[in-house]
Amino acid sequence: MSATLALRQVSQGPTDSLLTVEFSGDSAGPGLAAALAAADPDRSVWRFDPVTTLERAGTPLDHPALARACAEELLRRRPGGAPVTVLGYCSAAPLARHVARALADAGATPRRVLLVAAARPTVATARAEYAALLGKLGRAAPVADDPPGDGDPTALAARWGAELTAQARTFVAEQGFPPEESAAAADEIAGRYRAWLWFLLDAAYRADARLPCPHAELADERAALDALAAEPAAGSG
Repeated sequence: MSATLALRQVSQGPTDSLLTVEFSGDSAGPGLAAALAAADPDRSVWRFDPVTTLERAGTPLDHPALARACAEELLRRRPGGAPVTVLGYCSAAPLARHVARALADAGATPRRVLLVAAARPTVATARAEYAALLGKLGRAAPVADDPPGDGDPTALAARWGAELTAQARTFVAEQGFPPEESAAAADEIAGRYRAWLWFLLDAAYRADARLPCPHAELADERAALDALAAEPAAGSG
């Protein structure tokens, strides 16, 4: 799993560590992790991107599985380090809770959890994203609602994914891609879209993980920077 895990160290400092859970392309500009690293060069900052991880893996890993993989790899790469502060941004905030739980289960309870602009995805959120993605590929949004799925998003995600893949292939063909490039181009587009929709659906169907440490909910990036600036160093990161 470590080969496909989108976990990287953004900065290395002499004090405690921060782990952000966020997506590439988030509205946090160049990335919340990068902003936090620039604001405090003494802090080690790590960034976990679950959607890129899902895209690379090509399989629908649920939130607990993603969290365990992230926790195991982080602990492998920084053995014996001081407790981390886990920060979840926007729709990744629910996953940040699972990451904190996985770290605690592995004997490395986080210092605290910060949930920034936290948003809980719903089936309606995922359906709206599905319609928007189809629209980007030149197809009108679906009209009928989809069934709730009896508490399991797998079948719904598979159906949406198959439709997006078919539409991506049609879209690429209409753009005049050479035949030898069209399949790879369609797979690249559809792979990212499928990963994003699966992430949203799994979050929508899954209960929040119980937090093992103190936490705070913050309105935006500025509030996160202020909260971290007020936090005393905890030792080597």
